[in-house]
Amino acid sequence: MVIQNSNKSSLLIYGMHGRNVIIILLIARCFTVVDATTDTTSSSQTGFTSQRSLTWITYAATAGLAIASTLGPSAYYRLYENCDSPWISQDPDAVKVSLNAEWKRTVFGQDLALKIIRNMLISHLRRVAIGKSKKPLVLSFHGGIGTGKTLVGSLLANILYKNGDNSSFVHRLHLVDMLTNTKTVNEKRNVIKNEIKTIVRRCDRPLIILEEIDKLDEAVIDVLFPYFDQQYSVGNADFRKAIFIFSSNVGAREISHEACMQFNKTQESSEFDIEQFYHIIRQASYNGLSKQQSSSQFSSPGGFTMAKFIKHCLISSFVPFLPLEINHVLQCMEASLTERDDIMQILKRKPDLKAAFFSLIYPKVSKVSPPGCAKTFSVNGCKRVSALVDQEVDTFFNRN
Repeated sequence: MVIQNSNKSSLLIYGMHGRNVIIILLIARCFTVVDATTDTTSSSQTGFTSQRSLTWITYAATAGLAIASTLGPSAYYRLYENCDSPWISQDPDAVKVSLNAEWKRTVFGQDLALKIIRNMLISHLRRVAIGKSKKPLVLSFHGGIGTGKTLVGSLLANILYKNGDNSSFVHRLHLVDMLTNTKTVNEKRNVIKNEIKTIVRRCDRPLIILEEIDKLDEAVIDVLFPYFDQQYSVGNADFRKAIFIFSSNVGAREISHEACMQFNKTQESSEFDIEQFYHIIRQASYNGLSKQQSSSQFSSPGGFTMAKFIKHCLISSFVPFLPLEINHVLQCMEASLTERDDIMQILKRKPDLKAAFFSLIYPKVSKVSPPGCAKTFSVNGCKRVSALVDQEVDTFFNRN
């Protein structure tokens, strides 16, 4: 390996790993920059760098070699994001602890979803850890607007990847935008197929979130069928360690109806019959139909309609996001307030203002009480809560 300066002087370093050379180059660069500020000796007459500069480079290279020999290739992995630890969490127990803590802090009213996701995710990570995973983890999030589907996708990214949503291994694919310039079903299928294969070839542990699946043409998404099956490799890409998440509003009405039925049996959503929700969502997705109050009205078929990977049970689990009750919306309001340090300081002095502020916001939240249901739900979940809080918070607290 040869490290050569701009004036053709060279330092020969043998038997080093390529990544160690990067470390040495960085250190050598730091030393020579320092030297340039203290030694302005001209080398124009001799055609060579000053002896002092070369000495500095030698010292830097020696120091770099010592560091690189001690740290080895792991130094490179700690500096640059790569498809391995510590950039990707691989300890199932640590992930479980983080998931429980973050969910409790940021997600409200979705204990059933937590139960399903936690069980499926930890089981997948344990199989991956011992080399026994036969297929990717495929979760399908279903529920109405503002129930937390997008939030949970980000939460998982932040728990599993050191750089969270900004990780180069987390991919949120907005399928409608992604397919804007395609016309035929085959063109759409090819775009999705090529994108997914490219992602998995770069790293076999990606988190791939596919949004707007319900807005796709029927049969487009079936291009993913081979990737979800139990195969070691498809197109030179190994999918067994990957995590796929679909996110859509498909089945939202069915989920709300079933939630009402089960709330009549128990007040704890974590005790709901998971299998009942699984079958309801699977049927609504596969048939491409959603019950309306009028039996003559149906939603239009979407991307899940007649999908082979649903027919062959390749979705690891359908995850229902339940409609949010009013107490959950109040929790969302409080979470929005905690983002304002100035407001929290006021509330420490005047805690009674919180209830008064909530009383101001509460009437502006659209609510619905379905027939035969003992619960009152927010129509848009927590979707508009932050906007409502931002709209009123400064005026209210300045006045009080």
